[in-house]
Amino acid sequence: MSKIKELFFREAFLENRNVLCEDVEKFLQYINEAGDEGSQFDAKDVGKILNDNLKIDFDLIRTQLGKHVSAMSNTSGGLLAIGIKESKGRKSTFKTNNYDLTKVNLQNLQRALTTAVEPKVEFYVETVEMQRINGIPKGIILIFIEQSKNPPHQVVHNRTYYFRHGESSEPASHSLIQAMFYRRRNPKLEVDVIKVGNPLHQRILLKNQGTAPAHHTHIVINIFPRLLSEDEVLLSKRLIERTTDGLWNIKSFLGSKKQNFMKFRFRAKPSEIILPGVNEILFDFPFETYDGARMTVDIYCDGNEGHQEFNI
Repeated sequence: MSKIKELFFREAFLENRNVLCEDVEKFLQYINEAGDEGSQFDAKDVGKILNDNLKIDFDLIRTQLGKHVSAMSNTSGGLLAIGIKESKGRKSTFKTNNYDLTKVNLQNLQRALTTAVEPKVEFYVETVEMQRINGIPKGIILIFIEQSKNPPHQVVHNRTYYFRHGESSEPASHSLIQAMFYRRRNPKLEVDVIKVGNPLHQRILLKNQGTAPAHHTHIVINIFPRLLSEDEVLLSKRLIERTTDGLWNIKSFLGSKKQNFMKFRFRAKPSEIILPGVNEILFDFPFETYDGARMTVDIYCDGNEGHQEFNI
């Protein structure tokens, strides 16, 4: 639920009732006190989308309102109000410019909005009667636009992406479009430690929990203290290479008495990627537990990095 819907129209949506004249008046009072539209509200005089017969024009909806639908869905959602007019001065004021609601074809309006932007966005349209003149309902049209979970969305007629900047809808820069794509599709690499086998031992798994393949993966594992049995090192590069899935170039530093830790670097081979939902075996520990030992894992790949710590 966008901020505007949450603050001013929440009861109507939660109670599953129509938006009332009183709800709109409460909202207008607020924005008149604020003196601007803000990033989640845009007022459009109904005259901007009427044809010569004073009926809502299908093509004008797509060209005049498409960019605001794109911008709000790509940013944080909001309300597009048709039939609210802004008067600019030292301080902007807003009032209704009520339209004959008997002339509104909601089906055509919704179809125009649906086809104005691609991919399709989530929105809800409602007409609100503000007054009756000679038995004719006069009022405004509210279009509630939800923040998209899968941006970006572009306007069909000019193939442009928009976002909200203050109270205006502006063309999106390349860097913003790139960020929107990354928000939708990202790898997310995590390590898990599980107990397996007979005799029981620990296995270190790498999982891609994200929605995109992981490229150029680089993992640094530090273990404190060194894993020893008397003076014998319990974990080595050779042991790791026996149990890993084989897509890594591995380097190791086994430390000394003075440097009481072990370091292992795993770098994916150039042709290797880790697909979403796939588990890769990094290596097996040859023991069930090792009292007092701690492992830190730092993971890097294109579009993601992370840090984890484990007691082993």
